[in-house]
Formats: sequence, C-alpha cells, structure tokens
Amino acid sequence: MATLVLTVVGGIVGGPVGAAIGAAVGQQVDAQIFKPRGREGPRLADLKIQASTYGQQIPRLFGTMRVAGSVIWATDLIERRSKRGGGKGRPSTTEYSYAVSLAVALSSRPIRGIGRIWADGNLLRGSSGTFQERCIFRWHAGGEDQAVDPLIASALGIASASAFRGCAYAVFEELELGAFGNRIPSLTFEIEADGAGIDAGVVGNSLFGEVARCGGDWSFAGYAASGDRLRDALAPLFEVDGVRLVTGPDGWQLAPPTSAGEPLALADFRQAGRSDAPGDRTEQRRAPLSSLPGSIRLRHYEPGRDYQLGQQTSQVAGGGVREERIDLPAVLPATSARALAQRLAAAAADGRETLIWRADFAALALTVGHIVALADGSQWRLAGRAVRGSDILLELKRHAPLPVADLPAEPGAPVGAPDWPDAVGTVHLFDLPNIGSPATSVPRLLVAGAGSNDGWRGADCWLVASAGAEPIAVGTVRPAAALGRLVEPLATASECLFDLGNSVEVRLVNPAMTLESVSDAALLGGANRAMVADELLQFGIADAVEPGRWRLSRLLRGRAGTGKGMPHLTGVPFVLLDDPALLILPDTLAGLAESGAATVEWAPRGGTTLAEVDVPAAGRALRPLAPVHGQVRADGSGGVTIGWVRRSRADTGWRDHVDQPLGESHEVWRITLSPPVPGIGPWESASPMLNIGAAELAALPPGCTIEIRQAGDFALSPPLSLPLT
Repeated sequence: MATLVLTVVGGIVGGPVGAAIGAAVGQQVDAQIFKPRGREGPRLADLKIQASTYGQQIPRLFGTMRVAGSVIWATDLIERRSKRGGGKGRPSTTEYSYAVSLAVALSSRPIRGIGRIWADGNLLRGSSGTFQERCIFRWHAGGEDQAVDPLIASALGIASASAFRGCAYAVFEELELGAFGNRIPSLTFEIEADGAGIDAGVVGNSLFGEVARCGGDWSFAGYAASGDRLRDALAPLFEVDGVRLVTGPDGWQLAPPTSAGEPLALADFRQAGRSDAPGDRTEQRRAPLSSLPGSIRLRHYEPGRDYQLGQQTSQVAGGGVREERIDLPAVLPATSARALAQRLAAAAADGRETLIWRADFAALALTVGHIVALADGSQWRLAGRAVRGSDILLELKRHAPLPVADLPAEPGAPVGAPDWPDAVGTVHLFDLPNIGSPATSVPRLLVAGAGSNDGWRGADCWLVASAGAEPIAVGTVRPAAALGRLVEPLATASECLFDLGNSVEVRLVNPAMTLESVSDAALLGGANRAMVADELLQFGIADAVEPGRWRLSRLLRGRAGTGKGMPHLTGVPFVLLDDPALLILPDTLAGLAESGAATVEWAPRGGTTLAEVDVPAAGRALRPLAPVHGQVRADGSGGVTIGWVRRSRADTGWRDHVDQPLGESHEVWRITLSPPVPGIGPWESASPMLNIGAAELAALPPGCTIEIRQAGDFALSPPLSLPLT
C-alpha cells in the first residue's frame, strides 16, 4: 500500500525520478509493516512444560538433558470400579480408580537411554529404574527403522498406527493416576542422548551432517537444539563459545578463535624488510563504553539440582546500565557457568576496538578468523579484508580472551525429592490383645510394614481367607515408625514389677528409625508400648548401640495379660505400637481370619511381586485374662474354700478396692483338677469362689493342683493354678 501511494506522490512532485524514489521508500515501509512475524524456538522454561499442541517443535537432544516432551498419543481415562462390603445388612462401598495410556515424544534425534522420570516434580522412577506407581513402561530410541509400538497398533490398527521413525518417544501403559488427582501429570524425563560431554563442534557437525565443519572448546553435559534454521539452533552455543567463520585452503569452518592455534605475527606476512609500522594503520575505531552491557546474566540448567534453572551473573568493567541475558539451553555445572559468565563479561569488550591495517599481497595467506599479533604484542582477530589496487586492507578486531577455568560457585540447595535406591520391604502381622474398652468381638490383627530406607512408600495388602479364596483388598500399610527383629534372646520376667535385669536388643529394618526414652510417669501412662512376638511390653530407656540397633531397658513386661508369651528367641518380630501408620484389619475381615487358614498378601506400592504372611489363629483379644490372687483356705470342716480375683480384658489396669468390669456378657468360671481325678470335678461357678468338701479333698492324690479359667463369650482364659495338698 505504501509503495503505491508514495510512487504516485513522488511522480507528481518530481516526475519519473521522484516516482522511483517514492517506490523505493514505500517498499521499505511495506516491508516493515507487512513482514511475517518471526518464530521462536523453545525457551529454557519450555523444556519443563509438557505440551500436546499440534505442530509443537521437538528439540534435538545432545548429551544428557531433562525435558518434558510432547504428548503425541493418549487413550481416554481408563476407569476401574471395585466394590467391597455390603454383607450382613451393611451398605456396600464402591471405589473408582483411573489410569491412562499415553506416548510422549522426547527428541527428534536418537537417544541412548532414559534415566529418572518426574511426575509433577516428584520422582516417578528413580535411578534404580523402579516406578513409584503401577504402569508398564517402554521407550523407543528414535531410529529410522523402529517398529510400531504394540499398544498404539492395537488401539489404532496396524495400518493407521505410526512408528514415529526418527523421533525418540516413551510409552506408558495404564499409568495409575490416583496419586495425581486422577489426571495426567506433567512428566519430565532425564534423557541420555550421548555417552560423553558435548561442545559446539559436536552439535554443529551433527546438525550440518558433515565432519570437521564446526569446532568448540567449552564442554557441556547436555544441549537442546531447536529453531526454524540451523542458525537458530546453533546461535546460543556459538555466542558463548565465540565461534566465528574461519576460511582457509580446506574451505570454511565455524570454530572459536582458540582453535586456530598460536597467534601469527603480522610481520611474517609482509614483504622482506618491511615491518608492521604504526603508520600502516589507516583507520582506528573504538565504540563508547556506554554501548557495552553493564552485566551478563547467563541462565542454564543445573545438573546438581535435578536440572532446574540456574543463573550466574558477571559485571562488565566500564559497561552501562543495560543487562544482557543469555538463555543457554544447555546443562552446565555452577562452577563452569560462573567461569563462562565471567569470560563473556570480559569478551563483551572484545571487538569494541577496530583497526584497518594496510598490508601487501603476502597477507592474502592469512585466513579470516585467525588471530594475529602486532609488534607491540597485542592480539587481534582478522574479521575481513579488502583489495584496493596494490594494497590489502585488513580489518582487525581486538582479541583478549580469558583462559578457560572453572571458578568456585554454589549451585544452591536442591528442592527435588531424594532419589532412594530400591528398598527391601518387610511386613509382619501381630495378634494384639484387647487394648481399651469396650471388649472386642473379633480378633485384633495388626499389619506393620517398613522398608530398608525412606524411599519405601508402603504396601498394598489383601486378605485371603482360605486357600484358593478370592483376595479381599485390606488397604495400604504405610511405613512404620519402628519395626524390626530381636538380635538377642529375651528371658521371662514378672508381670507385676519393673524388669531391671533384662533388656531388649532389637535391630530395626530402617537405620533411620529412632526410639525415645520416657519418664516413669509417661511409662505408667501407657507410653512406649511395643509388641515382641505375642508379648506386649513397655520400655523406659532406649539407647542406640549402632545405626539401626537399639538396647531397650527399664521394662514393663506382659502387659494386658500377655505374660504367657514369654520368653522370646532371637529373630522374633518387634513393632512400636504408638504409631498411626499401623494397619488394623477391619472387623469384618478379622472375623474371616479366626480359622488360622488365612494369609495376608502384600505388594510394595508400584510393584507387582506378591509376598505372603500367615495369619495366626490365636485370637488373643477374645481371650479373658487369667484370674489372680488365688487363695486356698480351710473351711473348718475338713474341706477348703478357694477364692480368686477377676481380671478383665476390657480394662487391663489395676484398681484398688474397685471391681474390674466384667467385659463379658455373663460371669462363668470353669475349674478342673490337674491331673484329672475320676468322680471329682470339673466344676462351674458363677462367682469367684469354690468349696471342696472334706471327702473330695481326701480322695485327691498328692501334688494335685486346681486350674481356674474364666469362660468368656468367645474363649477360655489362661489358667490360674493352685496346689491343693
């Protein structure tokens, strides 16, 4: 439009000459107004953002990088429904879980492998290769002959599925989404494209498809090349490396000035007897200091912080107030990045001073881009040359680079999740006594699990009521606060006094687990309760012997009537009960385990390997406590009166002058002789008292004892044995 208008106006004012001038000016105006909008390659932050936009550019990766990639194929959400409960008039519960299958493009250049994978910033797969969530994972290297992924082929059909040849991509099959709010998480991948470090030469030669065409001297751990042209892909590397065009007998090259070797003396390329006198300088230009940036801010990827963005800033001596930011899509340690930033700051003035030097035909042997030295020792880069008659005019730019050296720098504290090695999981099942009121009507079965390090995320558990029965989901057991095994035997002790003569030597599953000492007041208040096999005990003092091994002393033994579980051998399980992470089997499932034929199957979170733990049939929580304070007194007529004090599983504490709650629907006592005597006993009493007459007492053999048990609603108590003769 401007071309037409200005052509007409110019013709009216100045005739044909004015029309030509107007057309030229109009073309420049139109070029600025209607020029196509430039396209930009991915910025540093873009490599961390997962996209699925059609036409999204996929970078070419070099070295080792962390990228998000682009979703190139995905299924709809896969819904799974599980129903549990609903028996005996109770409502059922239906739970839904979701999964998805997808493919993510990573690099438009072949890769060697995939390391860690992050989902929403948290590790989905660590360096050990174990996934934290269940899925099937495959990846394709990006070769030109790679086959179609079988999952994509089955979903789209072999005729419609693409093999994405020349593109490296990863495939997740049925990735569980429960931990991500039932949505596809933002995935980032640690990609290894080359086995060693790379530089501008490696990247340039690969992109040009020629050998020895490019060179570089600054090494990077990884680089992402992107852009519409080779210039866009190589510009960040060439800028920081000072790469220039170098011509010579073998053709052109792109290389840093340091690749040309030692500087050449300009006097060696003059006619014999002629020196490079100052008079040969036909022109000298120097840009003002205000044209230089005041500081250089280099942004890069920091490998010490899981490839998060890092930046190093260096001041330019004598520069202005302008800040120059360089976004380098490369992996660079903080020390190297700081040295590179200082080198760029020093090189900001490199080329600020320009000399036009008159030489003769011998200077035609110098290659553009080479470094030359003048008689005063200064170094200059040959930027260009022109031939004017018998003179050769050389355009020289000041060259004073800093040596390549790493400088001390702090990368900053990492904020990512720790990458734990694979943990060995341990799951134990304990038969608890009835702790607290009211008295339970089903066994109290506790599942405790832990791993050998803090990376263990728990285990999913299922109850199998009998051999061949359908597994029933129990829930997820989280890592316990303290779980382990005894490393020394533990002898029997009194249930009524502090056990100061024995100690518990226990090795915990995870060396990071800790135990704490408590006061006697806290101990009597119920602190530090632990199960050792079938015995419930408490400890007042916890001493660390070595990492993961503890000595527990000042014990209270046989709590809640579990004294019959003593003594203990080496290797029996130990668990601290003061822990909300422990899993108690629901009442409906615990009732199915009373037969003793049940097992608990478990698999670590994200794993598929099942292990089994047998469920004991003891049902300790259903058994009344053994009576205490038994007495045998003469009744004055040749017989004896036997009395005892009831204990209750609903309240295992001691109360002075107060009867314990019964804890059962009715009170029944069963009394037998040991050994049995024909015609005498057994007896059943509704009160804690029994009278044996003189005739029956006289018929008893020497050494005969009487055993007293409480008949509870579900089981008999352990016996109280008293001698009768």
